[in-house]
Amino acid sequence: MFVVSNNFLFTIALDCLQGYNFLEPFALYLKKYFQANPKLGSRDRRNIRQLCYAWFRLGNAGKQYSNVERMTLALFLSYQQIDGFSERIFKDEKLLSSLALHPKLKSDLLHEFYAIDIKPSDVFPFWDLIESELPLDDFVFDGFLRRNLWIRINRKFEKQTLTFFETNKIDFKFHLSSNLSIQLPDDFDVMNSESFLKGWIEIQDLSSQKLGSYYDPQLNEKWLDACAASGGKSLQLLDRQTTIDLTVTDIRESILTNLQLRFKRNNIKHYQSKVVDWSDPNSAISQSQLELFDAIIADVPCTGSGTWARTPEQKLSITKEKINQFSDLQYAITSNLLGALKKGGVLYYSTCSVYQNENLDVVNKLVNNYSLDLVEQRIISGIDSQADTMYFAKLIKR
Repeated sequence: MFVVSNNFLFTIALDCLQGYNFLEPFALYLKKYFQANPKLGSRDRRNIRQLCYAWFRLGNAGKQYSNVERMTLALFLSYQQIDGFSERIFKDEKLLSSLALHPKLKSDLLHEFYAIDIKPSDVFPFWDLIESELPLDDFVFDGFLRRNLWIRINRKFEKQTLTFFETNKIDFKFHLSSNLSIQLPDDFDVMNSESFLKGWIEIQDLSSQKLGSYYDPQLNEKWLDACAASGGKSLQLLDRQTTIDLTVTDIRESILTNLQLRFKRNNIKHYQSKVVDWSDPNSAISQSQLELFDAIIADVPCTGSGTWARTPEQKLSITKEKINQFSDLQYAITSNLLGALKKGGVLYYSTCSVYQNENLDVVNKLVNNYSLDLVEQRIISGIDSQADTMYFAKLIKR
């Protein structure tokens, strides 16, 4: 084993982790922990946060080692910078000089020089359930990296947005897939920027933007965003075609309130918003009797396993039972939605999960039990872009 430095921050981070019960997002728990320990300075808080998230990203790998050794392994695989923090932790020059490497290459180094094997099946739970078309090793080791900050430019404000970034000397990068997809620095305060407050840009992960590019809205069509959440996909849809007759629904009144605020900031007024539980057949039937839609977006609740690089604590609390519960819920929602879809209408099914149980299995069950044709289905991978990974399927009702 390489040289391990038992830095005092390790003790604090392990104490913090020991008190976490997985009943709330770790980010919220960590905020409360820091409030209860006000003597920790901003630099210490930042480093403790790095250690804790690295620990979660390691999953169940390396359990044969001590907690301090595992935390060192986790930080090595996750951290990318040679700075004062990493120099205090990594006394082994080989490790320190390799920090900028991709996590997969770091794993190879650990195997070659220290006989340490980091197995992807230990890092990511229920490895055998992941969609077969996803390059598994690449996906798992990419999850050690933080996600990038991606924004989408509203197309009618493209010129103003780019002028704003250039004038204020804000470093930004276009993605090759679209001149409206931009990566910004992690420390850029998006929500307080003029470009955001004026509705020129939206925070939206790159893979979510790619998903929205598969929607095909036509003039004056009736669309339903059934599990709309805070409305990111609806905003992208309206940015592509302003003439659609849009209805947004969600099971949560509070989340629709957030959607309405986002729509107001974008000066969007002509839409309908309703609280609907599409998993409840009675609620679904009553809604379906009101109107039929040309297209329905069913971005259904899921494990979120394609986003666990952002919330890696969820890797340690997932169970096979939870995966199956989500699969059943997804099938119930989409089955009920079909009653609100016109013949010849399109159902756009999506999740931010990488488990086949929630993706292709649900779609195949729908096709087998209803008059549906599967037009296309794909994994939208965030590998190499430090973005989320999503699943998408397009089905047409016969």
